[in-house]
Amino acid sequence: MTLDLVIDIGNTRIKGGIFEEKKLVDSFAFAVETMASEILLQHLQGKPIKNVLISSVNAKAEDSVKYYLQQHKIDFILLDYSTLKLGLDVDEPEALGHDRIANSYGALARFPINDCIVVDIGTAITVDYVAKEGRYKGGMIYVGALLSAKALSLYTDKLPLVQLKKPDSPLAKTTETHLQSGIYYGQLGAIERMIDELRQTSTAPSSIKVIATGGATQINEKDVSFEKVSLIEDLKELVDYIDPHLTLLGLREILYETLSKKKE
Repeated sequence: MTLDLVIDIGNTRIKGGIFEEKKLVDSFAFAVETMASEILLQHLQGKPIKNVLISSVNAKAEDSVKYYLQQHKIDFILLDYSTLKLGLDVDEPEALGHDRIANSYGALARFPINDCIVVDIGTAITVDYVAKEGRYKGGMIYVGALLSAKALSLYTDKLPLVQLKKPDSPLAKTTETHLQSGIYYGQLGAIERMIDELRQTSTAPSSIKVIATGGATQINEKDVSFEKVSLIEDLKELVDYIDPHLTLLGLREILYETLSKKKE
């Protein structure tokens, strides 16, 4: 038995998935400030990893992951958009985040006969349109909830940095709950409008599948936070499918595509 590893290095988190053929058998996520070697050792030690694909939008964190793999003599492939079958209908394909490319592959794997809109909720919120013919059509980037909270605190004199959570009522009564309500419902409202605007660019808007992914959709036993549970429940009204591991699924598809090309 051999296993495949995919690693998604983002701005604030590093995520990884270990696959046995097409089955995700283990996943992990940790902050980029964490010692990558310790987490990787915990998840990879003793496992027969054969193929590794790295996707990165964070050069410094990428270096630490590559160093660990090199030290343990584990070969890896870096995602290269220019070699992929996915068509990128954008003016600056080299600037498109690799996580968004991976999400497109994940969407095509989940819904191969539908155009899809992918909403990835993390440090930033990205909303992307991918056509079933295998073409990335474009999308949007919006500020995430944590950045919104930090900006409001940093660039004003009296507004505090608040904990992100769904308030008991949208009709807030204190400065803290005003901020929480505005950020929470503003985030949902922005997502709803962005989905609707992208949907209207389609010739068959009713057939589009909407998928949500990202750190805000991932809950584990150590992090059953109220704000995440609430957001997921409200997201269900806006999307067709929630898949916290969509990026990892997409990276697996890219890895298999890349390996298949090498065999040709």
